[in-house]
Amino acid sequence: MAAPLPVNLLCGYLGAGKTTLLNRLLDRQGERILVMVNDFGDIAVDAALIAGRSADTIQLSNGCICCSMGGGLFDAFERALSLRDRVDRLVIEASGVAEPRRLASFALAEPELDCRAVVAVVDPQSLAERLADPRIGRVAESQIRGADAVFLSRADIAGRPALRHAARLVARLNPLASQHLAPDDGFLAALAARHDRRSLAAFAGLAADRDHGRLFTSRTIACAPPARGQLATIIDRHRRAVHRLKGYVLLPGSDGPHLLQLAGGALTLEPADLPEGMVMNRLVAIALDAEALAQLAADLEQLSAL
Repeated sequence: MAAPLPVNLLCGYLGAGKTTLLNRLLDRQGERILVMVNDFGDIAVDAALIAGRSADTIQLSNGCICCSMGGGLFDAFERALSLRDRVDRLVIEASGVAEPRRLASFALAEPELDCRAVVAVVDPQSLAERLADPRIGRVAESQIRGADAVFLSRADIAGRPALRHAARLVARLNPLASQHLAPDDGFLAALAARHDRRSLAAFAGLAADRDHGRLFTSRTIACAPPARGQLATIIDRHRRAVHRLKGYVLLPGSDGPHLLQLAGGALTLEPADLPEGMVMNRLVAIALDAEALAQLAADLEQLSAL
C-alpha cells in the first residue's frame, strides 16, 4: 500500500500573498509539489500564475473550496491521490475567503492523506484593518486561529512597526502558531510538521458554516484598457471597496501583455507572458457587494470609450 500523501493547506485573506509564497516554495529544488488551486472568480488567474512551476496543477474555479464539499472537490482529491507516485507533497492554495476547518477535517479523516501544517498568510500592512472590519473580520480571524504556522508576507516593505503590530495580533488570536517572515529552513520545518488537531477547536462559534458565496461577490470585467495612468487612477478610486482585482491587460502602445493585480490595496502592473488559455483584457474582481463591482466596471467601460 502506498504511503499517505503529505498535504499542506495554504490559506489567507484576499491579496495576502499566498500565490507569491507558493511560487517561492515551488522555485526550491528537490521536491515535487502538486498544487491544487481554488480561484474564487471564474478566471483562474492564480492557477495560471502557478502552472509550469509545479509537478501538476489541479484547478478549482468559481467558488470557495471550503463551501464546495461536492463532487468537484472529491474528484480533485481523487486525482491528487492518483498522482502519488509522481509527487512528494500536495499543497492546496485555498481561495482568499476560505476557512481551513473543513479541508483540514477532510484531510485528517482520509487515511490516504497525511495532513501536515495549515499555513495562514497575512499581510502585516492590512491585517489590523481586515480584523476590525465587521463584515470580514471573522473570516480573517478564523484563518489565523486554524493555522499551525502564520507567514507574515511583504516583510521587506511592511516596516518594523507594522510587523510588530501584526505579530502581536496573530499571537493574541493563536498563541500556538509559529510565525515566519521568510520561506527559510525554520518555515520549511514548520511546513513539514503534522497538523495540530487542537487548532480545530478554535473554530467553535466562528461562523464555520458561513456560505462565502453570499458574503463575497465576484465579477468578470471585460475592458479595453486606457493608458497606464488612467487605469491606475480609476483603480485607485476603488481600491478600498474592491478587495482583489487581477487579470492580464494589453495597454495601448505596449509590446505585450501586463499582469494587473490589486492586493492589499496595492496595485501592480508588470509585463508578463500570457498563459495558455488566458484571455486578454478580462479582469476578475472580488468585493463584499455587487454595487462596488458594478461601479468599477462602469468606470472602466467609460474610460475605454474615451
